[in-house]
Amino acid sequence: MPLPTAKRMAAAFGYQLVFRVLGMVASIVTVALTVRHLGGDDYGHLTTAIVFVSLWTSFTELGIGAVVVRRVTSGHGDLERLVRINTGLSLVYGVPLTLVATVTGLLVYSGEREVVTVLPIVAIGLALTTVGSCVQPVFLATVRFKAVAWSDVVSRVLSLGVTLVLLQTGAGLVWFAIVQVVPPLVVLVVQGVAASRIVSWRPVFALRESWDLLRESLPQTAVLVIGVLYWRIDGVMLSLLDSPLQVGTYYLASTLAFTLSVIPTFFASSTLSMMTGLWGSDRERFATFTARSVETMMFVGAPIAVVGLVLAGPVVHLIGSAEFVDDGTPTLALLFVAVGVTFLNGTVSQALFAAHQQVFLVRLNVVNLIVNIVLNLLLIPVWGAVGAAAALLVTELSGQVVASWKLSRHSSYRTPWRFAIRLLASLVVAAGVAELLRPAPVLLAVAAAGVAYLAVNFVVGPVRLRTVRDMLRAGQETAEVPSP
Repeated sequence: MPLPTAKRMAAAFGYQLVFRVLGMVASIVTVALTVRHLGGDDYGHLTTAIVFVSLWTSFTELGIGAVVVRRVTSGHGDLERLVRINTGLSLVYGVPLTLVATVTGLLVYSGEREVVTVLPIVAIGLALTTVGSCVQPVFLATVRFKAVAWSDVVSRVLSLGVTLVLLQTGAGLVWFAIVQVVPPLVVLVVQGVAASRIVSWRPVFALRESWDLLRESLPQTAVLVIGVLYWRIDGVMLSLLDSPLQVGTYYLASTLAFTLSVIPTFFASSTLSMMTGLWGSDRERFATFTARSVETMMFVGAPIAVVGLVLAGPVVHLIGSAEFVDDGTPTLALLFVAVGVTFLNGTVSQALFAAHQQVFLVRLNVVNLIVNIVLNLLLIPVWGAVGAAAALLVTELSGQVVASWKLSRHSSYRTPWRFAIRLLASLVVAAGVAELLRPAPVLLAVAAAGVAYLAVNFVVGPVRLRTVRDMLRAGQETAEVPSP
């Protein structure tokens, strides 16, 4: 299977990014309306159910999708056959997974009537996500992401529409739990129809082939399970160690900050087939491509961290109600910095996966998870949501350092420190503009800081117009290398 061209990857990333921005706006409005309507306690009960159910999302995909893409791009597998086997597997374990998650949640929160009421409703999304994940390899392997982008924006806009209806009718907590099922249902329908136009994904129940897929995906499954625990355990620990208001505060802040994390997710999905193919065909170009990818994510993620740190307070005040502001401001500030680090972590981790370093990723994620849990146990009783955010930031930074070191040991990749240093001038100017405009409307302050950041970049670098042209030209030359 030939590697995708740089133009096709850029188009895939750009298409998803534009639609994600539209969807992000709809999501933020939905969150703001929900928070203000339910209030601190009820919103905390709803988010408690959401974060607990999300602990089980790693089992909806099992890492099989990445294995399918790697087999197909390396020329060792038929896309349609692999997708159909994956569908059969998902149908077998989707419903039992949902039941196990529901029963476990009812036992853990047996003393909290509101959580027990909404948790079974939220858990329905697990079954929908399990089946919907089967078609993801179709878009990853073929680098066709229009359906992915459309499903994302339509699901978010529809969720907003349902929320507006609920507000008009004065609906209670249960109805807002039903809204959580809308996105996975829409994603399943839209992506399922689009995938069927490329390949058939009707289920095939083949025991031996299913076992081969499961066995090959075990390291990636472990990474996903540990990763989901890592990202969601803080919310669950908050629900057990602190108040519903603290859970709601942390979930609100993490929703605002990590909505932006879809940018590296889309970038990674657009470059996965290229990265896995280059590892098998040309290790030097693999290292160059990875370094350029890290620079791209650094260029996008660094201003989010810096400007978000400055404007966290006004953002929380705009979206949440007054009861979220005191703890929400430092929580969001720390999470904005953390999300900037995740831009780099996603790219480096994907490069390690492409280089067949899944075992190392598992070990690293296990260590990060243990450290994160320990830090949460120490910090949540003292600082609540702020402590959970601080724990996440510490482990993200340490994980990035270790993963970059491992990649540089295993390949000729080197962290682009010179690029980072040259980026400092633009970041300082952007932070200064944001600070000066703190009293102004938040959107104006963010826009002005963004314009200042780009303007300084185009004057002093590191990303000038000529740099962009050179990177695209180099990417095109790299992409023309045939797969083995």
